[in-house]
Formats: sequence, structure tokens, C-alpha cells
Amino acid sequence: MRTDKTRHRYPLTIAALIAAATLLLFTGCDDSTVETVRKPEPAPSEPTNDVATIPAPEPEPAPSESTNDAPPEPAEVDSKFAGYETVVSDTHQASIAARQTARAKVAAKDECWPGGAWGDTMWALCALYQNEKTELANQRLLERAQAYVVAQRARASGGDFLPEKMNSLSPWAYFAITDYVRILCLFNAESPHFRGRLQPETEAAMKEALWWLVKSKSQVIDASLDNLLVLQGTENHDLTLRPNYYLVASLLKDDPAFKDQRYDDGHSAAEHFAAYNRFFQEWPVQRIKSGLWFEIGADTYQKYSWPALFNLHELSPDPLVRKRFGMLMDIAFIEEAQVSVNGRRGGGRSRAGYGKNNFESYKNLLYAPDGAAANSSHSKVIETSSYQLPAAAILLRKMAFPAYSSFVISNRVLGELDSGQSTGGKGTPHAADSAQINYAYRTPHYILGSTLQNPALSMSSPSTGEPTLKYAGIVRQNRWSGILFADPDARTPRIPALTNRADDELCAIFPEIDKTRGGRPQHGNWSFQHEDVLFIQRIDELKGMGSYSTGRMSMRFHGKKLDKVEQDGWIFASNGKAYTAVKFLDGGYTWDESGELASPLTGSRIATTTRVLMQTGDMNVYDSFKAFRTVVLANSLTIQRDRVAYQSGRNGQRLEWFRYDAHAHKRFKLPTIDGQAIDLRPEWTFRGPCLNSQFGSDQVEVTVGPVQAIYDFGKTNIKDK
Repeated sequence: MRTDKTRHRYPLTIAALIAAATLLLFTGCDDSTVETVRKPEPAPSEPTNDVATIPAPEPEPAPSESTNDAPPEPAEVDSKFAGYETVVSDTHQASIAARQTARAKVAAKDECWPGGAWGDTMWALCALYQNEKTELANQRLLERAQAYVVAQRARASGGDFLPEKMNSLSPWAYFAITDYVRILCLFNAESPHFRGRLQPETEAAMKEALWWLVKSKSQVIDASLDNLLVLQGTENHDLTLRPNYYLVASLLKDDPAFKDQRYDDGHSAAEHFAAYNRFFQEWPVQRIKSGLWFEIGADTYQKYSWPALFNLHELSPDPLVRKRFGMLMDIAFIEEAQVSVNGRRGGGRSRAGYGKNNFESYKNLLYAPDGAAANSSHSKVIETSSYQLPAAAILLRKMAFPAYSSFVISNRVLGELDSGQSTGGKGTPHAADSAQINYAYRTPHYILGSTLQNPALSMSSPSTGEPTLKYAGIVRQNRWSGILFADPDARTPRIPALTNRADDELCAIFPEIDKTRGGRPQHGNWSFQHEDVLFIQRIDELKGMGSYSTGRMSMRFHGKKLDKVEQDGWIFASNGKAYTAVKFLDGGYTWDESGELASPLTGSRIATTTRVLMQTGDMNVYDSFKAFRTVVLANSLTIQRDRVAYQSGRNGQRLEWFRYDAHAHKRFKLPTIDGQAIDLRPEWTFRGPCLNSQFGSDQVEVTVGPVQAIYDFGKTNIKDK
């Protein structure tokens, strides 16, 4: 299955026009008054003594390569960004200090949560990076590797590599393999980074332990370029597997003990390396062309996926792989920052709840916000990385908001299944042209976001031939949508949000679905959003085209500062700066004891496919909370069994939304805006003030105040616009 075919291919100048049109909304100045960013100076290096930053194994070849350091200030800069170069430089320095503090705390102890092989691996990585307790680190690594090797030799084959086996003899406990491979790459006898901190006996044992894994699991055919959008398991599992197969092959291919041995597929380590090197040269390009993530904003899983990108950026022996993954991380962090409030991601998310994502503290190691926890719970890759955020991401986190006016962010999301087979038959293939949009509407004081999708998109089940949903389970699991109130007076978000309460906490309103059985809700709701209006519908349980483990869908009003007013079936809420109106369209509602969770009434005449309408507003548009309520109550709203029509007086556009019935999915119609059905396969991959690119293009335009650049993944360079 090839993934490099494009549906639309337009010159980048179209994206440039989009960026120019939105620049005034975002920065308060047009593109003629913003100077381009000149090539930046290198970032100050971390103090070395006996702890050094990771040097590049060899110089990058691209003559126009840029770094992430703050460039000299242009002649004309919007006052909002005055002194931005100092903010960027200070953030980089604070990040160096935060990472040093975090890993020093780990190394100072002789153990690391969660204990066992996982904890020992993370502790050893920090200790060796600090060049402290190296004897103890080597001893622990050696003992675990030797025990594993003895067991594998006895079995004469690789053991099952599954999460449920994490407490067995595995020296890396599954997810810690990314840290384990990092140790070997950083500290082996030939490493260009910190050569020789691993003792020869330890290095040999670790290599053999990994050999027993890769010889049975890694296959050259899996690295076919046809498989760029094939996942072996979930996205985070795939990023736990194949990047490490690649890096291990890079270590074994020149080692006399392994270079002549054959994997179970009959190929040598050199052949595995060559195949995967080509694969990971193109992997970032494919993601830029078709969409960054499957598990977008996932609570539990972002922390497992991101470390693999850091490793590929810093540890690959190929400068092209390193460069492209560095560029990809830049774009990914910019995308993350544009849709976040104080580090908490908004917009549509999958496999997610509210305020449960500990990747927030991982990001704090890079942004180093005052008074916020900065550490990685399940990996120490970022603590031991020298990667620095691009200026654009830092400006978005620290200077760009509140924006002068409202704007829309509309980016493609991967997740639609491909009906074909992967090359080699392993894993699940996905479509490059995926009918999913991560949609967000950002104003000076809130961000409203959701995932646009077609709940009736179907394919024939390979096993039964019956219709089944054409979206992968990881993108339809625990879908999150809702509003984050962007209050500059709110404290830095903490997790878990529902138990770390405070009067100045970040406020949010979002749907919450009860489980009915084991496992998270799957395809539990679908949503349609246009700017400041969001519709959400619960989907009935049904095998194939319905939901799984989907109980009651309620609406949670989180935030002690929220003032609520109930009138004419609407629940109005405000933190004083932004406003929200919520209406259950199929009947009444009831509150729980906390007064924060509104749940639909039930009864024989009330549809179980609960429908909810949200209208939002900003103090910059409405004179007061009362004025907002008056406007919403006057808006045209028609509620029928299978159709809702709503017209906001603010913009006058007529929105129609049709009920999805899992029992009759073929009758479903997509929502319309002024009679025009929404397009889930648009001409762009990224669209908004900050990021713009056409679908299928390998170039992305970045525009954040004075930072204006083109990331060209085809030529592998970053240049000024």
C-alpha cells in the first residue's frame, strides 16, 4: 500500500495567502510590517564539567540549516513580541537548568519510580548522563541483561514482547526500551556522545539482550516504504518498537559479535539498518504531508510516543534522519502550543479525558514555567536531551496570547483505516487521505475545540463482511471536545485536575461519558463544530457501526470561578471573561451533588442518543454575560427528532446537524453550513495563523509574530519566508 499519493497538490503560495489573511488576526500586524527572521546564532551550550550535552555525531549537511536559538530582533516587531529574543534565550537556559535539576534528583537516589527494571533503566540513564554512580549503574544493567540472556539462551528464541510481560525478566520492562536503547547509544565504547561510560561487559550483555529481541521481532519487510502509515499495534506501541529496531541495528551492524549473524527473517543487521534507515528518512515527510498524529493529545500515550522522536533526532547515525526528526518535532511542538492554554492542550483529542495528561510536566522541562512541576514520569529521555524548542513554540506559550482577534485552526488527523493489506501482512494500514479534522476556534479568552469526523464512515469487516467503522480504535476511543477558558489569572494547570482543586484553577466545560463495561468508551460520541458553535451527540451501543462501553453522556462544568445561570433550558456559564451556553436538546437535565456535572434526564420518550448544543462567546464580542445570554436566547433554534437547525445572530450562518443512528448508518447526512456539507478531506494539512501547508506538500509555513519560516522537508532545510 503506497502512502505517497496525494489527493490535492497546490503551490505553496496558496498556503501563503491563507497565512497572510490570518496574520493580522493573530499578531496585530500585516506581513508587510514584519521583518523576516535572520539566521539565528547557536544556543549557549550546557556547562560541561563532567556532564555534557549531546553533540551531533557529525555536522549536518544542509547549507541553510537553522537552529532553534533566538534570532536577532527584526527592525520592526509588534510590541507584543518586543524582547522576544530574550524570552527565547531565557527559556532555553531555564530548560537546561530544569533538565539538569530533574536528572540530578534522580541520580542522587539509588532508585527511581516505578521501580523494577523500568525504574532501574531510567535511574541508570540519569546516573550515567551525570557521570555519577557509574559502577552501580553498570552493575544493575549487567545483572538484568545477563539474567535475560541466560533465559533466552535456554529457550533458544526470543520471548514474547508484550506489556503484560513487563514484570518478567525483560531488562527494559517494555516501554523503558526507549531509555534502554538510549543508554547503549549514548555510552557505548564507540559512541560520539559520551564514549565509554558503559563497561565492556555491560555493553556486550545489553547488546546480546537486545539481539534476542530484535532477531525475532524485527523484519526488513516491515520497513517497506509502503508501510509508512502502517501501525504495529497502537501508535505509541509502534513508536516503542520500530525506532528501537532501527537504532539497535545501527549498533549491531558493525559489531564483530553480531554483524554476521542472521535475524529470523534471514537478513543481517546491516540489511535491517539499511531498510529502516530509508524508512525513517521518509517517516517525518509522510507525517507532514498527511497529518502529525493518530493518538492526538492522548492522556496516557503522548508520554510514550514523544521520546522515540527525541531518540531518532539525536541518536540516528544518519544526519538526514536526525535533521528531519528535529524539524518534525519543531512543527509538532508549534502545533501543540497553538492549541494549548498554559500548557494544557485543547482542541479535539482521542484516548483522553480532562486534566489527566502527564505529558504536561514533560513539556515543562522544555518551557520551564515558574512554579510548575517539570519532570518525566515514565521516561528520562527529555531530561537527557539537548533538543531546544523552536522560537515559534516559545512565543506561542509565553507571548502570543491573548490574540488580538479570533481565528480557526483546522488540521488533518490520521486515523482512517485503509481497506488494503500492509506489505508483509503485519500491522494495520491507514489512509493518507484521512477524513478527520482537528478543529479549534480560539479567541482572546477561550479555545473551543473538537474532532470533525463522519460517524457513518464504514468499510466491510475483513472477518464478517458486515459494515464496520472505518476509523481506527485509537482515534475513536474517549474522544474529547469542549472549551478551555484562557484566563491569565489562572494558575498553571495541575494533574489530575479533578482532585487538585483551587479557586484559581483553569476552567473547562466538556462531555463526560460513563463506562458500561471493561475498557474505555469507543465511538461514544461524535461532534460538529463551526467557529463558536459545537454540537455533540452520544452514539448508541451497537457492534459494527455503533459504540462500545458507552453509558450516559453528561456535561461537566469544571472550575470554581464559573458562574452559572439557568434559563429556558439553557445552562449559561462564565468565568468573567468568556461565556458558554449549553443546552440538552432532547429533554431536561439534572445536577449531581457537586453542582458541576449536568446529566440528561432519562425516560421512554427521551432519546438515548443525547444531543448537546454549545454556544460560546468572548467579552471582546459581547458587552456582558447578560448580553451574551440575551443574544443566545434570541438565536433561531429548531429541534426535530433527527435534525437540528441553529442560526447564531453573531455571524448569521445557518447550521444544520443530523442525528446519527447506528442502526441505520447509511441514512446519515453530514452537517451543513448554509446548505453546504462540511468537507472532511480539505485541500490543506495545516491551516491557521501559525501553520499552513497544502495536503500532500512537504513544506510547512510557520508564522508566529516576527518568526516567519518555511520548513522544507523535501530539501531538508528551514529558511526565512
